[in-house]
Amino acid sequence: MKAALVGCGQMGRAAAYALATAPGTTGLTVCDRDRGRAAGLADWLAGSGGCPVRVVEDPAAAVAGADVLATALPWAATRAVIRTVVRTDPAVPVAGITRPPTEELPDLDAWFLAAGVTVLLPLGLEPGLTELLAVHLAERLDTVESLEICCGGVPEQPRDPLGYTAFFGGENEHHLPIAQREALALSGGRRVRHARFSGVETREVEGVGLLEAYHDGMAPWLGEHPLLRGADCTQKTLRWPGFARTVTDLARLGLLAEDEVEVDGVRVPPKRVVERVLAPQVRARAGDRDLVVLEVTAHGRLGGRPVSLRSTVLDSADEATGLSAMARTTGFALAEAARLLADRDVTGPGWRKPHRALSAAHFEQLMGSLTARGVTWVPAHEIS
Repeated sequence: MKAALVGCGQMGRAAAYALATAPGTTGLTVCDRDRGRAAGLADWLAGSGGCPVRVVEDPAAAVAGADVLATALPWAATRAVIRTVVRTDPAVPVAGITRPPTEELPDLDAWFLAAGVTVLLPLGLEPGLTELLAVHLAERLDTVESLEICCGGVPEQPRDPLGYTAFFGGENEHHLPIAQREALALSGGRRVRHARFSGVETREVEGVGLLEAYHDGMAPWLGEHPLLRGADCTQKTLRWPGFARTVTDLARLGLLAEDEVEVDGVRVPPKRVVERVLAPQVRARAGDRDLVVLEVTAHGRLGGRPVSLRSTVLDSADEATGLSAMARTTGFALAEAARLLADRDVTGPGWRKPHRALSAAHFEQLMGSLTARGVTWVPAHEIS
């Protein structure tokens, strides 16, 4: 497999590592708008005993000669790369980790179909593994009545003031996950909305401890799967206890408002001030490590009796490679998605949503690739 990767940030770094060290990869091309970052990644990979790695500045050059292109970028940049693929060689399939915005969803499949390009996304931790584990459970029940997805990245050791650590910087280093918005859920298969940070509940996770979960929305296409139509579905983010209460209190005080207020002749949104004050306090420090927890639970019926099934993914930062748990679970999933496309295990033009495009066998291969790299996966099992 000759693979290309555009986007050499932390997620891309993990994906590049998995691609470069996979036995079937004969060459890897990396590309980033910051050539120094791409070159640094190539130098790091050279010490990993993997395949030859070359650096290019133009995504079009990355497409040339590639069997597959992977993107570890925000949506606007991903969209631009896909357009480059369409212009350069639409026969090269594309995998990505990012979630397209809701307003663009109606036109995406038609665009990809008309262009004749195969696009498999989003496939990272969330979205991606979240929906795949949901289907993994649904396939083992006769009927799914309700589904609970809980996913989050947390520091191994919480610290004041939020018990939250920002492990990723870049362009959004001052943006924290505290914005007030609605969160999507399903009730009887119909879309409903909850206030973000509402519905707080505690979850005891073996090996991690007591976490809290709050409404944070799900991929709007989850309910399209035939096995989940008519079910109640929620997706909640996991944090150390107290995070949601603190954010809610800040919002009640008006400190997370987006509307500008005037302070000493300067107009500024209160939320921006709060983020600027908090960001340095929650930024990751030397020695900080993260954990990833993904827990999916399905309730339904099997053989005429009520049954609850659960599947869990757990991971921690890797000191040997310096890769965070969030980067590992996201980047490794992207790398395996790229392999499935390169091997033409997933084919056909258009938008290939992972939870619909991947078969049970594909899913097992994907999870096998993650566990081979040290990610813990507990397959579907019955709980009381």
